[in-house]
Amino acid sequence: MNIPMTANHNSRSGPLSGVRVADFSVHAAGPFAGLMLAEMGAQVIKIESSARLDITRRTHTMYGKPPSSFEQINANKMSACLNLKEPQAIELALKLVSVSDLVLENFRPGVMDRLGIGYTSLINVKPDIILVSLSSNGQTGPESNYAGYAPMFAALGGLGHLTGYPDGPPVELRHGMDHTGGMLAAFASLAGLCAKAGFSLGQHIDVSVRDMGASFIGPALLDYAMNQRNRTRIGNRDDSSVPQGVYRCLGEDNWVAISVSSDDEWHSMVHAMGYPDWATNSQFGDGFKRWKNHDKLDLLIEKWTSGIEASQVSDSLQQLGVAASVSLSPKQVLQNHHLLEREAFPIIVDKEKGQQKAVSPPWKFSKTIAAIDKWTPELGENNIEVFNGLLGLEIPEIEKLEKYQVIW
Repeated sequence: MNIPMTANHNSRSGPLSGVRVADFSVHAAGPFAGLMLAEMGAQVIKIESSARLDITRRTHTMYGKPPSSFEQINANKMSACLNLKEPQAIELALKLVSVSDLVLENFRPGVMDRLGIGYTSLINVKPDIILVSLSSNGQTGPESNYAGYAPMFAALGGLGHLTGYPDGPPVELRHGMDHTGGMLAAFASLAGLCAKAGFSLGQHIDVSVRDMGASFIGPALLDYAMNQRNRTRIGNRDDSSVPQGVYRCLGEDNWVAISVSSDDEWHSMVHAMGYPDWATNSQFGDGFKRWKNHDKLDLLIEKWTSGIEASQVSDSLQQLGVAASVSLSPKQVLQNHHLLEREAFPIIVDKEKGQQKAVSPPWKFSKTIAAIDKWTPELGENNIEVFNGLLGLEIPEIEKLEKYQVIW
């Protein structure tokens, strides 16, 4: 099976080299999907406009400069400006689609249709185009037009209600849901490209973050459907691993996560703690007893961890086969020796912009490159490449369209 390729292919590039994506998405989830595709070598052209800047490109009200999230989720892409309120801009958008393999968008359902670049319009210019629509609630259903952003995504699918402590409110997962939704859209995009290669057809792919959240709590949903048991929040605990939690360590805001899944692992942990007298108490004699006495057990474990460096706790347990890890801050993640050895934070060098630290994709291909190697583009940085080099507009025509705020 050969993946269809519209952009120029370079055999030394990533696994999606030769695939072109017209990316109309904004904010976080959609652009993160585009980032995943760009990291795998696709030519991703971000369509944006001065008429309405992507919210993450705008100056942040608190920090006084654009959020760093824009730099992270739009690396490796090209930027071309189109003011989609202008009919000529819509014509150019459709012309771009005609030479693309996939279109990515995350507007509310109906917006693309109202602009004149909905699926029906796209297949008129490119019958085998793949349109991936990522939204809060999907393209259909009575609540499909409801507004939704990252803090709502977990709530919409039920995941938030199961996250948090029993005596506290549901905890919403914010940016993790945005990025997970983006990964899901990238996954769906790859499946669409495979289907296009295998069956010579394009299609409209409807990706709902709400549906994604519901799929994450499948066991809880089936538990209620089968047993009428409505699961509740249990904090950092687990029904099958005990002790499990995040424990305070020596120093300010230092923590270690520990998960013990068997009696053998518990005995190893007791060894690491130096065989304290309380650990041999019958109330902690097996997993069920430890689970029943989890509150008391947590207090005793934290008496041990609170006087020790988090890394020392983690190392001593890992040496005995017990799952444990320091809860790393962003600063500690950037300095982590394991991630540094895996080249997780490459430095991108641009002859005009200088150096910029980046975050590598979470996969490594043995034969094809998957990496970040280009700075995040400036607004409209690639206008000439796209409108002249790709679509064939003459430079005077581009300048005229810029003057009339079409390419803007």
